[in-house]
Amino acid sequence: MTGNLAGTQYRVVGRVVLGEGEEGGTYYWNEFNLESDAGEVATLVYEQTERGGEWRLFHLFEPACPMTAADAATKREGDPLDLEGMHMFVRLVSQSRVYHIEGKAPEGEEVGDVAHYFNAVTGNNMIVVSWTGAEVEFYRGLDLSPTTVSSAFNVRLADFSRLFRAPDGRSRFPGLVAGLVGVLILVAFVVPFGRSFAPSRRAAAIVRTGAPASPLAVGKTGKLGGTQFQIQSHLLVEVAVVGRRFDRHEYLLSDDEGAKALLVRGSKPGAGDWWLFKPLQPLTPLTPQQAAAVRWGQTVNIDGLVAKVSELFQSTIRQVDSPEASDLNTGDVFFGFTGQSEYAQLLVRWNANYISFFEGAALSEKEVVAAFGPPPRK
Repeated sequence: MTGNLAGTQYRVVGRVVLGEGEEGGTYYWNEFNLESDAGEVATLVYEQTERGGEWRLFHLFEPACPMTAADAATKREGDPLDLEGMHMFVRLVSQSRVYHIEGKAPEGEEVGDVAHYFNAVTGNNMIVVSWTGAEVEFYRGLDLSPTTVSSAFNVRLADFSRLFRAPDGRSRFPGLVAGLVGVLILVAFVVPFGRSFAPSRRAAAIVRTGAPASPLAVGKTGKLGGTQFQIQSHLLVEVAVVGRRFDRHEYLLSDDEGAKALLVRGSKPGAGDWWLFKPLQPLTPLTPQQAAAVRWGQTVNIDGLVAKVSELFQSTIRQVDSPEASDLNTGDVFFGFTGQSEYAQLLVRWNANYISFFEGAALSEKEVVAAFGPPPRK
C-alpha cells in the first residue's frame, strides 16, 4: 500500500510484530516499514491500547554525540539525559522481542531477536534509544492521529480495531495486514544504513488540553504593530505533538489593502500567549516533500530567516467560523514545524499539495485587547 504522510509519499514494504512481557502477559504492537520513492525510510508504529488505536511515525537519526551501548544500559526510569542539546528524562526502560515478520524486515532482523531500549521525553520531543550488543540506534518520533493514517492509506478507522483485535483479554496480536485491502503487496528492500531494529515506542497516555472560549469576535477591527486589521475568520485548531494534543484559537486577519496575517493564541498546551504571523513569499520555497524531510534540531534558511527547528507537529482544523472568508475547512490536516531565529519565529505548514511560510512576533495580551476589545460576553 502507499500513502502520503507529512508530505512524503511512502510505500509499505514490511511489517514486524514485536512484544514485551507485561503483568504476566505479553504486550504486542505493529511496526510498518516505510520507504519513499527517494529512498527515505521511516517506521510507522501502531498500538491498540485501552485508549484506542495510537499511531507514531519514527525516523532514524545520528546524534552529534552518540552514547555507547554501555552508557545506554546504565539508564533508569526518571534519569536525566542530555542529548542533541535537550535536557530530557527517561520515561520507560525495557526490552522487546520480534514475534512475527511479514514481507521483508530491516536487514538482519529475525523472529526471536531481542533488543534493549529506553524512551526519553521533554516537552514536545520524544527519542527512543535502542541497542543490541554494541550497536546503538536513535529514533525521533511524532504522534499521528488515526484520521491522518486512515486518510493517507485509504483505510477506514473501523478496520483498525477489527483487524488488529486481541486474541485474548490482554495481548494485542494483530490479524494479517492483507485483510485491510484483500491483498497487500509487500516490496522487499535493503535499508541503506544497516540493521534497523525498531523498538517499542509505547508511551504514557496522550494528554489532551482543550481551549477556552474564543476571546475575539469575527468582524472586529483594530491596529496591531501599526497596521489596521479586521478579523476575517476564526479557527479552532487541534495541535498534536509527541505525547500531547491541545486546542488553540487561530484568527485570519486582513488589512485595508487585503494583505493577510495569522493571529495565534496558545503556542503551547494551556498557554495564553499571542503571536502575530505574517506570510513569507520565499524566492525558492521548500516543496511539501522537502519540508517533510526537515528534522528536529535542523537549521533552515527561509529567504534569509535562519532558524533552528524546535518543534514538529500535526494540526487538524476542528471548527471554522465565517468559512466564506477562508479557503480552509473543518477536518483539514496539516503538518508543520516551528523554529526560532534571532529576531522572529518561523512557522511552516503544509499538506501534500500546499505549503505556507510565516514570520511571527510575540504580542502581549494588552496589545490584543487594545486592538480588538475584551472577550465577547457569553
